[in-house]
Amino acid sequence: MKILYASQSFLPSTGGVSYYLMWLGRKLKDAKHEVVFVNMKPPKGKGREEIAGFKVFRVPAEGEFDHDTLSGYSKFKELVLKVFHNRDVPVDMLYNKHLYGYNEYLKVNESFQRAISEAADLEQPDVVHVHDFQLLPCLPSLVDSWPLAFTWHIPFTEEVHNSWREAMLEYMKNASASIFSTKGYASAAIKSGLPFNRVGVIPPFIDVEQPKAKFRERFGISNDKKLIICVARMDKFKGQKTLLDAAAALDIDYQLVFIGNGSFSKDVLKVKEKESYGKELKEKAKNEIYGGRVIFAGAVDRDLLMAAYNECDLVVLPSVHEGFGLAITEGMAFGKPVIGTAVGGIPSQIWPGVNGYLVRPDDPRSLSDAIRHILKNSELAEEMGKNSKAIFERYFSAERGAKDHIELYSRLLKFRG
Repeated sequence: MKILYASQSFLPSTGGVSYYLMWLGRKLKDAKHEVVFVNMKPPKGKGREEIAGFKVFRVPAEGEFDHDTLSGYSKFKELVLKVFHNRDVPVDMLYNKHLYGYNEYLKVNESFQRAISEAADLEQPDVVHVHDFQLLPCLPSLVDSWPLAFTWHIPFTEEVHNSWREAMLEYMKNASASIFSTKGYASAAIKSGLPFNRVGVIPPFIDVEQPKAKFRERFGISNDKKLIICVARMDKFKGQKTLLDAAAALDIDYQLVFIGNGSFSKDVLKVKEKESYGKELKEKAKNEIYGGRVIFAGAVDRDLLMAAYNECDLVVLPSVHEGFGLAITEGMAFGKPVIGTAVGGIPSQIWPGVNGYLVRPDDPRSLSDAIRHILKNSELAEEMGKNSKAIFERYFSAERGAKDHIELYSRLLKFRG
């Protein structure tokens, strides 16, 4: 088969969807399938190029977008991110969406529609697969020409106002299959009006390589300390404060490292609010009760991040809201016990008592108890780590993700007949 993937981002841009498509593309190539990409042109990028062995078509054409167009496009994207990550957004912003960048959002999508159609006419793919909400308006123009799949990469819950859900689903209804990352998100989409026979679930997946970096050495952490890591952007909805409160009650020799900074868009968490939250955490960590055992590593490159997973004893993600929770997935890939809150996609990864524990959000006492129970029982921690690795390989590896996609495309082609 030949698959054409359309997404806002791809290499050399980093980020969740870029890595997702890179891993998927590699595994499909290994299985003797062809892959072509259409995505936004990065600064100094070419209109067409080959990256990592893949043929890539870029959007826009030279000089097609001005500053106002890109600014409006970004503004509407950020609004959608806020809404579906359960931020407080008045529904009248949807009704007045043209004031919040919707026209520019449509203009960018018109360019993507042309680029996808031109690339598809040239490459003649068997399936076109569009990724994430940024390109939703492309779907109506593509539905009659090729078997069409769409993947929604962010949360989709009934907590979001029904008007917003319905607005997104009107676009999704054009796809032969709309894919969500969890059964809960898929169920919410069906209840909101998306035909059940056009809904599928493919959990996110990752591919990891053994790191070259030495994380403990980089941050001066001795091997006899129990290393706990929390990998998440610096955001009050990620629950770092709860983890700090939990650590204060620990009676073991630990080192806690927070990895990550910033927020997923420049506007989702206001800059001053973000800075205030980070300062609050760092000030709190200076308390003598922590004894200098808390490190804020900030953003790190991928190799050093993989080294952190490889060398830690426990991965914790104490989120209040969460999409899927890839930090848990990555910890499992390295065979580590994991603790997370029962939100978003985390419960689909953590099997309580098997590879870790689930706790309630904003509950430092339960979190502290769970951490203590694992780190004070080395045999339990080792067994949970082995189980994490096994669960990852069965459900969340890139090999499994590629297999799920191949099965999806085969069904679409059979249905298209």
